[in-house]
Amino acid sequence: GTALNKVRVKETLLYHGLTTPRYQLIENPVKFTVDPSLTFPLIVKPAHEDASIGIDSRSIVRSIAELRRRVRHIYEQFDQAALVEEYIDGRELNVGIMGNKKPAVFPISEIDMSTLPKQYPRIISYNAKWLMGSDEYEHTKGVCPADLPADVAAKVREMALAAYKLVGCRDYARVDFRLSPDDVPYILEVNPNPDLSDDAGFARAGKAYGCTFEQLIGKIVECALERIS
Repeated sequence: GTALNKVRVKETLLYHGLTTPRYQLIENPVKFTVDPSLTFPLIVKPAHEDASIGIDSRSIVRSIAELRRRVRHIYEQFDQAALVEEYIDGRELNVGIMGNKKPAVFPISEIDMSTLPKQYPRIISYNAKWLMGSDEYEHTKGVCPADLPADVAAKVREMALAAYKLVGCRDYARVDFRLSPDDVPYILEVNPNPDLSDDAGFARAGKAYGCTFEQLIGKIVECALERIS
């Protein structure tokens, strides 16, 4: 429930010194003023969704006019406020975590977008996650472990574990990042129930950690049982 309130998560992260893109919550699609601290391009998302719902190739905006159109679209399609964030043009990383008392941090994954056709922005849209056969899906492939400098990898893992604990995740979760060109990691999302399919990113990271898919599911069940025993 906490993780579905994207603004509350960002407030929590920032309070505890964890970097996340600068943002603004727009609750009135007709009358709003853009925060002067924000720099275009921006990305516009529904404030209370997950699984990339509401995110497509038009989510990146580069002008006030485009921003107003996209905010109005969020209200009309999802009946909720729009979260507007600075777009971090960089590498897309994610970190799977499993456990409660002593959570295990999996190897860092990267979504490789190097072959994505140029007409698409470098984001993980709804189509990229779910629409098999689309250009976005076919050209956004997970790689684990990601090839990162040791100090950057250590920082990303440290931030992921801190976010996992702050949001109150249990048993398993995934923390999504953007890594800027100057190697600054920004937390985008904390996902407390990522896709557990055997071909999804969490299972891929679990395999890199040393777990078969069956072992991974068994360990998640064990984590849950520990909490009620």
